[in-house]
Amino acid sequence: MDSAELQTKTLLLHALNAGKTVYVPRCHNKQTMDMIRLSGHDDLAGLAKNKWGIPEPGMEREAADPSVLDFVVVPGVAFDRNGNRCGHGRGYYDRFVASIPNAYSCAVCLSEQIVEDVPVDTFDRSPDTIVAPEGAIFAKGA
Repeated sequence: MDSAELQTKTLLLHALNAGKTVYVPRCHNKQTMDMIRLSGHDDLAGLAKNKWGIPEPGMEREAADPSVLDFVVVPGVAFDRNGNRCGHGRGYYDRFVASIPNAYSCAVCLSEQIVEDVPVDTFDRSPDTIVAPEGAIFAKGA
């Protein structure tokens, strides 16, 4: 495992194998994140790593219209059972998820990432569900 975050490559491969349309994030301008459609397994395997070591599509790729997204997997560093998440502090996912209110957001995490209390700010967005190896630890409205 490359980091303390859950790696999602297997999830992406499973979705591609199931015939799902899969998008991956691309961050730029220090505040903007958009999604780029993957054309298949080779496309995923060929993504270059960005400065954080995360495979990411190049800037020459066309960004997807966010309104086509209906499900977003949200990473993070820490999560609590109240639905709070802590990312890496740049707010990419908070801003992006806020811009697509009709999409369902699901955070995935390792058990070690679940803490008692995650401090939040006014701009932080809770995912609709948080899933850990032991199951859902949070679901809005549950």
